[in-house]
Amino acid sequence: MNKTQFPTSFMGVDSEEAYERIMNEKELEQKTSPIIPNSAGKDTNNFVYVPSINLYVAKERSHLSKSWFDCHKELQSEGLRMPTLPEFIEFLKYCKINNPDIYKEITEVRSPWRSEWIDADFKVINKKLHINYHHVLDSNGNLIPKNSELLDKDVLMEDKTPGISLEDYLYNNHTSQGLPSKKVESGELYYYCPRNDNNSVAWFSANSGRADLNCGRSPSDQVPSLGVFGVAQSGL
Repeated sequence: MNKTQFPTSFMGVDSEEAYERIMNEKELEQKTSPIIPNSAGKDTNNFVYVPSINLYVAKERSHLSKSWFDCHKELQSEGLRMPTLPEFIEFLKYCKINNPDIYKEITEVRSPWRSEWIDADFKVINKKLHINYHHVLDSNGNLIPKNSELLDKDVLMEDKTPGISLEDYLYNNHTSQGLPSKKVESGELYYYCPRNDNNSVAWFSANSGRADLNCGRSPSDQVPSLGVFGVAQSGL
């Protein structure tokens, strides 16, 4: 009985070569496909996909009236986490062009007062100020940073009230850790630099009088309009 013979080429293209090319393209597609949240039944309708960081970020602020600590714990129990400063920057930049309503909800100077926690904690280690981020819960329920770095020497370490340019901060003059650099232009965004009191974290807020980037907030603060824009935990 003769076995079926498959062609080794088609229209001048080697069959094995074509197959290998298809498999390589599929592998590349899988590697570059966006990360889908593992919470809320993997429903991405409530998230914004930010291509520059390959992450989904919630469209709405959640966990209002919760402290920085409690927001971390509740988010992680839901398969989400708090955005770091660099992620928050990319989220704002993307929303400014593609989701202007979200951008205005976060940054617009108007009533009511709105604010959100950011995963940036400032601690003095060996007499030098560090930034801690990517916090996770250990087996005892304590928040432990996966990343702890000496604060970049180019960080702007003085308050500007007012202010710095939000536009220049987002697009030109921030450090790799997501903080304004010393070269940032003047503007209307109030800025409070990181404190060395071992009790300061970051948040962004806006109200009828101004918008703030505050790196000196107490993590235990609880305010009705203070929440967080959750990020897909699977992005870690």
